[in-house]
Amino acid sequence: MPPTTLRVTVRRLWLDAMLILVLAAATLLWSDSLLMFGRPDNKILLVFGSVDAWRTHVIWWCLAGVPAAVALVLRHRWPLTATLMAAGSVGAHLLDPVMKSPPMDVAVLITMYALAGSAHARRKVIAVLVSAEALLFAWCLAKEIGMVVGGPSNARPPGTDYDRLSNAVDAIVHGQALPVLLNATKGAAVPALLLAATWAVADSARTRRAHLATLQARADDLEREQQQRTALAVATERSRITRELHDVVAHGLSVMVVQAQGGRAMLARQPERTEAALTNIVTTGRASLAEMRRLLGLARTEPGAELAPQPSLATLPELVDRVRDSGTPVDFRVTGEPATLPAVIELAAYRIVQEALTNMLKYATPGAGCTVALDFGPAGLGIRVADSGEPVPPPSHGNGLRGITERVHALGGDLWAGPAAGGGFEVSARLPVAVGASPELVA
Repeated sequence: MPPTTLRVTVRRLWLDAMLILVLAAATLLWSDSLLMFGRPDNKILLVFGSVDAWRTHVIWWCLAGVPAAVALVLRHRWPLTATLMAAGSVGAHLLDPVMKSPPMDVAVLITMYALAGSAHARRKVIAVLVSAEALLFAWCLAKEIGMVVGGPSNARPPGTDYDRLSNAVDAIVHGQALPVLLNATKGAAVPALLLAATWAVADSARTRRAHLATLQARADDLEREQQQRTALAVATERSRITRELHDVVAHGLSVMVVQAQGGRAMLARQPERTEAALTNIVTTGRASLAEMRRLLGLARTEPGAELAPQPSLATLPELVDRVRDSGTPVDFRVTGEPATLPAVIELAAYRIVQEALTNMLKYATPGAGCTVALDFGPAGLGIRVADSGEPVPPPSHGNGLRGITERVHALGGDLWAGPAAGGGFEVSARLPVAVGASPELVA
């Protein structure tokens, strides 16, 4: 058993023990049980016949309250059993012809509260309540009939049961039925109202606890859902930043490697071109480093981080010029009527061209040229990047092609990458003008 549960159980047992002691002390003070230590009066002797019989009766009357005391302890785990035990104890006290009902009978209200507030079905609890009310009324009715037939029980003259039954029938026939019913109803009214009020309060508390539990469950579900959304957003953003870093770093390094190779080849023959190549390497490296810092600043969400506009179709000429400066001829063509497209489509188009040029710089045969064609049509934007190198085998898609494939598919477009018809390698994409449900995820 966990330490917390053990502490709660011990504290509950102490409270129950204190409650039982208080009710037991009140029972001894409230009732006539203390008379068992003295000599009863003549009226009691007339009923019981002897002092020993009276004291034996008092002992049994006290023992009848033991089930009620035990029920107070059992009500937490077995509320139905505890209620039945307490009701039996109360019934034994009510049937007593002389002794009064003790304060220990309050246990039936306490156990009824525990039963009404437990996990038992409401119909079962109401059935127990109605049964208790019916038995209470039957006892009061029987007591009133007994009073009509032969007077109080302690002054009732001897006679047979048959004679008493005949007297009861005669009394009812002679118009005493209504007073008997009214008196029985009056006698059962207060205990019945106490039981009903106890059930109503406990049922209301049970309903409120169920409502609070439902609200707590909903809050927990919403918290878990929020955590899942946050984790999904973090994963999506991480994937986006990974794609951006790959595109920026791969393109910048490819241009720098090509420039460095050209500068080394021309170092002895044309030193002035070597200087231009080194200048381009420095410019490209700084631009790539600045872009990387911008992306890392967004990932860290640093306050005051410098923001820069996302690359778009308007910056494609600069990208093409950097590749041309590396010594690779690039033919840039635009067909159709250029239009302002959603930012997410323009960013995706820029990254597709950037990745295709990076692959061309890495894998194309030396001296190969490249063609970049944009086609603005009614169905969207068409992109084609192809080099004029020698035929190449089908590529194994790396992170770059995988990244632009994810971008295109997220926008509802089509992508094809493979060997070109006249040799070399070709990347073709079609981006729709209408963006899907969550374009911001691929930005």
